[in-house]
Amino acid sequence: MAGYGFLFIIGVPFTSMTQILPFIMFGIGLDDAFILSGAYKRTDKTKDVVVRIEDTVEEVGISIFVTTVSSISAFSLGCISSVPAVYWLCQYAIPTLFLDFFFQITFFIALIVIDERRVIDKRRDCLVCMRADTSYNENDTEAEDSLGKYMLRFANFLMKTWVKALVIVVFLGFLGGMAYSASKLEQVFDFTDVLPSGSYVYAYYSTQTDYRGGAFSINPEIFFRGVDQSDEFTQNQMQEYVDELVNMKQVTNQPVFFWLRDFKKFVASNGTDSIMFAEQLDDFLANSTYSQLYKNDIVRTEDGSIITSRTQVFMDEVTLEVNNQIDALKDQRDVSASQPLNQNVKDWAFFTFQNLYYIWSLYEIAFYELLLTTLFGITAVSIIGLLFIPHWSAILFVTPFITILYVDLLGFLQLAGVSINAVSYIALVMSIGLLVDFLFHILLRYYESKELSREEKVKDTLQTIGSSVLIGGISTFLGVLPLAFSTSSVFFTIFISFVGLVTIGITHALIFIPVVLSIC
Repeated sequence: MAGYGFLFIIGVPFTSMTQILPFIMFGIGLDDAFILSGAYKRTDKTKDVVVRIEDTVEEVGISIFVTTVSSISAFSLGCISSVPAVYWLCQYAIPTLFLDFFFQITFFIALIVIDERRVIDKRRDCLVCMRADTSYNENDTEAEDSLGKYMLRFANFLMKTWVKALVIVVFLGFLGGMAYSASKLEQVFDFTDVLPSGSYVYAYYSTQTDYRGGAFSINPEIFFRGVDQSDEFTQNQMQEYVDELVNMKQVTNQPVFFWLRDFKKFVASNGTDSIMFAEQLDDFLANSTYSQLYKNDIVRTEDGSIITSRTQVFMDEVTLEVNNQIDALKDQRDVSASQPLNQNVKDWAFFTFQNLYYIWSLYEIAFYELLLTTLFGITAVSIIGLLFIPHWSAILFVTPFITILYVDLLGFLQLAGVSINAVSYIALVMSIGLLVDFLFHILLRYYESKELSREEKVKDTLQTIGSSVLIGGISTFLGVLPLAFSTSSVFFTIFISFVGLVTIGITHALIFIPVVLSIC
């Protein structure tokens, strides 16, 4: 709430996509909380509470800091996107992540100290004014460390030679399968995906699509501005521009109503060729039929000259296929760019516009922006790992592992029926900063372990930070679980993305990466 409040104050727009962020921040916040609380429980219980919390921060503080920096870096790179919904979402995420980290290392650890002192003083959880039974229960200590013991048994099993071989084969096979699946990803966007289930608009568009055999019609407006529209040469250019648009493969017929065409017919039929253009236009618009048709399509100055006029053309051969829509956007743009009156000017005199151009423009740049964001994200987290993980060889693991995780996520999305669209694009922009959390926690603990052999380092890593990573991953999943019950496929797509992200992140962090570290 603090992060959102700050963005509200400075005026960053709040969109429907930023509504998903609290669920994600909830999972990230719990992840860090479990890392801190798990490390605190591993400290020497004979020491003073303050000393124990100092040892806790010394052990996992750098891990939480590095994962926060990597997540902020990934979202910061999202801010370079030219898509407003994406960079507004990232702008909301950055201060929220920073405040989450700030509260974790200040407010949350203070609460740990206060709560531990309550426990030492034998006071009850809620009714702190009452003291609990002071009898010692050995089961309490055993319960606290049961997950750590389980992770140690799991680590011993994982370090067996045949298990290592099986893990390598399975995960490399999985990578190959996901890479193939990722190669099948396509850009697909169904307008009805953004509608709640049961919406009457969904029924309308479905029926329209069925009747038109998979095609649908849009009616972009054709604008003429900044030129002398009383000039015969300009009028010829206007007509030629409309004709070239009609010659596009997406358009079948001439505009049903075009004021210039009817104006010329009106002048010719009334024999008013000799009077001034402004007077001709006055007579034309004085006609009740033409006035009703075109009074809102012509903007005039006080002296009667035209500032701006418009007509409409129907693109009735556009389908729901994304590439077809991108082609329509490019074709009309090429026609407009080729007009003589549009040459060497910043603001075109002739152009078309339709609200769907916004989403079509996203389709056009989504692949390239996603590729650019991915490359920058992987590079950024690799540099962060090189700077903060206490050994230069970490870079040999960070870059390949984050690439593997990302490819696996892409393949999972394709298998789950999720295509590249506006929603999955935003999920993928966020994913690098979240996937790297699983990786960095394991690598940092591995390189900081005081054990001597690789296998012992891995066992120590899984026994200590492994349990916290497991619980943190589950908490991230629980944080986005409410999205599964949304009636909008937008939020359900985010849920599917995070199911894949958490599943792939946990399995690689606790199985594949430890095996590789024990070998290399």
